[in-house]
Amino acid sequence: MNIKTSQWSRLFIAFALILVVTYLMLSLYGFLQLGRARRLVKAVEELPIGAPIPKQLEREFHNLNCRPDWGVGCHTSVSNLPFVNFFAAPRRLPPKLTLSNWWGVMARIAFDSNGNVLWKGLIIDDGQYHQDPAVSVIVQKDTSLFDPCEKWSVAKHLGYIAGRAMRTGALRVELSPDADQMLIDRAFDVRLECLNSIRGCKTLGDIAPDAWQDSEYHPEDYQQFYELWSKPCSEQWSERGGKRSH
Repeated sequence: MNIKTSQWSRLFIAFALILVVTYLMLSLYGFLQLGRARRLVKAVEELPIGAPIPKQLEREFHNLNCRPDWGVGCHTSVSNLPFVNFFAAPRRLPPKLTLSNWWGVMARIAFDSNGNVLWKGLIIDDGQYHQDPAVSVIVQKDTSLFDPCEKWSVAKHLGYIAGRAMRTGALRVELSPDADQMLIDRAFDVRLECLNSIRGCKTLGDIAPDAWQDSEYHPEDYQQFYELWSKPCSEQWSERGGKRSH
């Protein structure tokens, strides 16, 4: 009886040690990946639109996976989930082995035929939503981002829209590279620490506080829009035959 009890005790201790070692290894891996993810965020922010990838940023984008469809673009990602593509579709994430969630940070880039960057995107996800990544920032040259008659949301901040997906509440940011630098800074003010913490990210405001604040709906914004833009937009639509261009 004592021999069997001793064997079970050793098995229990061995199993507990395996769990502890696994937890520590995953935590260390997540910490290292967090550093890589921060560098990727910075590289996406600095990547110019309308030009090739600069030499000083090639290191962060050396392993781009590209598809022929420019609408999908090329991508590279960093995740704390080892050996599994966090952004694979359909996504089936394994059970958590630590108290923090699995997370991934992705850069998406589309090029023209000359190798110049058409648009760039930053995606940050902690697996909260099935349909949408938690946070996405898309940067491209788009004249409608400076035309409140096309997109009324830019009336407050020309070249910049922060909104929330209707079904999931995910944070979506559209940004022009020609927007004011203050708005670019707000779009890329992302804080990844909560992804790798035991507490986790309680709201998307923990990840992107400025953009999350800007995405809040305020009814008075509609009123201000109509007061300032109803007449010039009506004239613009009349010139186009009574229809918006999109």
